[in-house]
Amino acid sequence: MTYFQRSIPHFSSGKHIQGKMILGGTGRKSVIPDQAVINIGIMTENEHIENAQKENSALSNQVIESLEKIGILKNDIQTLSYTIQPIYDFVEGQSIFRAYQIKHIFEVTVHDLNKVATVYEASVAAGANMSGGVRFEVSNVAFYYQEALQLAMKDATDKALKLGQQIGVKIILPPAKITEEPTLISPREVALSYSTDIPLQAAPPIQRSTLEIQAKITVIFHY
Repeated sequence: MTYFQRSIPHFSSGKHIQGKMILGGTGRKSVIPDQAVINIGIMTENEHIENAQKENSALSNQVIESLEKIGILKNDIQTLSYTIQPIYDFVEGQSIFRAYQIKHIFEVTVHDLNKVATVYEASVAAGANMSGGVRFEVSNVAFYYQEALQLAMKDATDKALKLGQQIGVKIILPPAKITEEPTLISPREVALSYSTDIPLQAAPPIQRSTLEIQAKITVIFHY
């Protein structure tokens, strides 16, 4: 994005300003993720709501205990959602109540990426029967974003200086205005699914890849 605007010559702080150019700058920083977030859950069904709740609570506690045994801190195991809903079967045009279904979804933050597959395996062994996948993240996003922001500023400045040389004008530094553009930092997600009907013999291999943190700015330069 580049815009030029020619104005009537005037003086500002002793600098002869002829016009301005508006440039976009982009900075990208590739980072290896250092933590993962896993969504796991327990679903139970029973025609009596109290029994469904007791079954779900028992399995949920088993999953939490199993995760704590492999080193996951209690603060890193958070309830993401807890839902209760009646389930109906449709027979000959009529809805017939079957059971109450309870879903308890946990969000587990794993700081040691070597434990990602182990968390997955331990959860299933303890009774988890739902999975929402694995999301790889960077814990210190702000630090790397600042680095990307500096690269974006360098990108915009390099463009301005090169364009200035090309059209024969002197770019005035520092720039007149810098506007930070909103960007979305998207973690890398890996889909997972499993069934407790098939016992796991070993933890599934899960590979991580680099994430890209991006910063964008719009800069106004006078010349």
